[in-house]
Amino acid sequence: MNYSRSDRRNILLPLLLLFITMISFSTPFIVLAAQTQATQTQAPLPKAPDQKELIYALQHEIIPGILFSDKGTLFFNDLFSGNTGPFLQIIEEPLGYTYASGIKISPEHIDDTDLVLISFPVPADEPQVFHVFLVRKSGTFRYLALEKGNDVGNIGTKSFFCEWSADHNHKNYGSRKYEEATAFRKELLDFLKK
Repeated sequence: MNYSRSDRRNILLPLLLLFITMISFSTPFIVLAAQTQATQTQAPLPKAPDQKELIYALQHEIIPGILFSDKGTLFFNDLFSGNTGPFLQIIEEPLGYTYASGIKISPEHIDDTDLVLISFPVPADEPQVFHVFLVRKSGTFRYLALEKGNDVGNIGTKSFFCEWSADHNHKNYGSRKYEEATAFRKELLDFLKK
């Protein structure tokens, strides 16, 4: 099915707004309680998420949330075919032009697997993400991330190889001593063969 640019925007923007709302409030009941409380006491609603919270939400909730939704195939196909404009425009609204323009998206087909590498601007804080691979194999999606990590044990840790599942479980496959996309890609290809 072909969607126009405005159709794609109309699909992705509500999802983005939904996830940003989810960051600000942990459940709809809290939203209702906060609105009721604010109306009764004239207290301000909780503050809007800051840049750090928005980046975390984008990388750990919004992108995997869209990928694993009923719009996942459309989203993946757009990024894989190079139609990245609508996605980057939506990111630009809450995070700014500089951040959105620093995102690089590269598709690749290897054997029976389609990959979309998303490289983000260098993360400032743990657990923001250096790179993610959106993986499609046999109609199934995976979301694998190289997250910024602190070198707590003084062993040279720069990152952690992680995965978000469709049921929003986070798996940590351990620390890594690299942050480059080429090293992540090499390890990912070996990882996917297991």
